[in-house]
Amino acid sequence: MVKHIASRKALALASVLGLAASIITVTTSAAATDKTWACTPSKSKAVTVRLIEYFAGPARTPMLNAFARQYEASHPGVKIEIISPSQADSPAKITQLLQAGAVDIVEPGGAILGQAMSAKQLADIYPYISKAKSWKGLTPYSQFQAQSFGKKTAYVIPNGYYTKAAFVRVAPFKDAGIAVPKTWTDILAAKPSQKDNSYVYAMRGARASFTQAIFAIRAYNAPDLNSGGYFNKSTGTSMFNNAKSKTALDLIMKIWAEVSPPASVSWGYPEMVQGFIDGTANYLIQDNEVIQMVDEKYAPYDSGKWIMAQMPKGPGGYSAQDVSGTGWSVTKASKCKNVAAGFIDFLSSDPQASSFARAYGVGPFTTGAAKDPFFKTGAWKIYDTIGKDPKELKLDGTDVNQACYGQFFTDADKDMQEMFAGTLSTADALKKWAAYWDSSACINTSKK
Repeated sequence: MVKHIASRKALALASVLGLAASIITVTTSAAATDKTWACTPSKSKAVTVRLIEYFAGPARTPMLNAFARQYEASHPGVKIEIISPSQADSPAKITQLLQAGAVDIVEPGGAILGQAMSAKQLADIYPYISKAKSWKGLTPYSQFQAQSFGKKTAYVIPNGYYTKAAFVRVAPFKDAGIAVPKTWTDILAAKPSQKDNSYVYAMRGARASFTQAIFAIRAYNAPDLNSGGYFNKSTGTSMFNNAKSKTALDLIMKIWAEVSPPASVSWGYPEMVQGFIDGTANYLIQDNEVIQMVDEKYAPYDSGKWIMAQMPKGPGGYSAQDVSGTGWSVTKASKCKNVAAGFIDFLSSDPQASSFARAYGVGPFTTGAAKDPFFKTGAWKIYDTIGKDPKELKLDGTDVNQACYGQFFTDADKDMQEMFAGTLSTADALKKWAAYWDSSACINTSKK
């Protein structure tokens, strides 16, 4: 980790402001028949492109606005409006704007992508973007993710990858004579390290709390998982049918009851991170962009006060997680798709893309950023370890991209709240989840 974070951020922002604008104007066959692909902005006839973030925050929103001003300066008649709701509000706000047809570019995080694709709210920009500068610079995996809804289609252009790892405060475990947990059972067994309102595990109890259960259930079912991570290959049915899933979910409930802060029943993303930073919880599972937050708000990585570790593993020595992210999509409702796609091309091209990944702390999505030594040093070294570990399965996110995932997200969160409250058994929750994923609403891509 670079020692002088403040200096790094200042340099990164300065580099953004000084970047040379570049854009390839592409004429597509669609432009001949669809006027929304043939806008010609000018000083006398200005065009406004509205972009809404899903993951707004102090590490990236100022940079996006700087990119927007730079793009405007080199494209007379184009105005870029960045909409930055809080992460708690972004799903509802994005859904609202999509339904109203009042936005040009969206960042379809969480369950938004599957829902928007089901509702046919996103445009296929492959004919445009595949001929643009940015496409050639995307990593092969980014091109694969861009075409996740069909070869030679592009409904979302990746803007970074999120890989889960464990953030661990060293002292509490060391002082108790306990090794840093490597498995889910180790987390529960680390109970003796707790003292003075300092707990082991940063449980997520608010929105997306069901992901805690998914982490453990996948670890207990791996390696018998399909590439999307919700079905067993051996049976061709949902992993929630497997008896191992009940063992995993029972363990998560014990971890909640015995080694997690009582307040974590209402913790979402920011509260989890803050709980780790202030020492309320000493073991946090989160994404790579949290490195910068912990480094700045708690202690520099090279202080040795905290370390990075792999996701906890199941009894077979496996873990599994989605290695995917979000990106930028042009909406079908956009009246100037070529302008919107042009700005995405700009954001997705180096050096803009590399600066964005570095400053925000997401996994690189361009070949240029992937070569940056920054992503192989300090706290980032853990992702090289994860990448090389054949027993940490990397799932492609295809099940999460299904339209059925949105409803599951909502229902499973409610079920987690009931389990935390003791009004729903783990067995009944798993029956509901299995029935849902084995229904016709979800596509089973597993092979017997």
